[in-house]
Amino acid sequence: MEDQISKDTAELKVWTVQVRKGEAENLLRWVSETARETGSEALVVREDLVFGSDHMRSALYHAKKAIDEGRNSSDSVAMETLLYSSGERQLSSAIKKMSVNKETESVAVVLLSGAGFKPGEGWNEMPRIPPSVDGAKLTQFGISEREVETVAPERAIELVMERVAAVDIQKK
Repeated sequence: MEDQISKDTAELKVWTVQVRKGEAENLLRWVSETARETGSEALVVREDLVFGSDHMRSALYHAKKAIDEGRNSSDSVAMETLLYSSGERQLSSAIKKMSVNKETESVAVVLLSGAGFKPGEGWNEMPRIPPSVDGAKLTQFGISEREVETVAPERAIELVMERVAAVDIQKK
């Protein structure tokens, strides 16, 4: 399964970008325009709710699979990936949860496809798995304290991956 995910998401790249309050939406517009001009597809989300590039890789895999099987909620790979990355059932909830806003200072730029898109200056590649996962961050993502207590701290990322995969079940 892991080999299939890697194969189906080979183009995926994720960067973190620090911005001043009020600038995240400008970055979103720039990324969208640049992706369109380069024939790429990209997604801009709140970095504080992304748990490493493997989180986004899993979301992209599930999004593509849903589209291929006709179970998608959106016609856009980017929007379907946003849905899965949020762990939410409804697209409107996913947008509310993951979208950048005027208060956002840390952004994740996710290249879903296309080799023409290049990172900007000061962008940092996101690690596959974060060195540690904060319980408060998991709770902010929507995972209960009780769920967090059920796993060893080094396995907490698995709760996020489980939530991504569970979107398929929740959508039914």
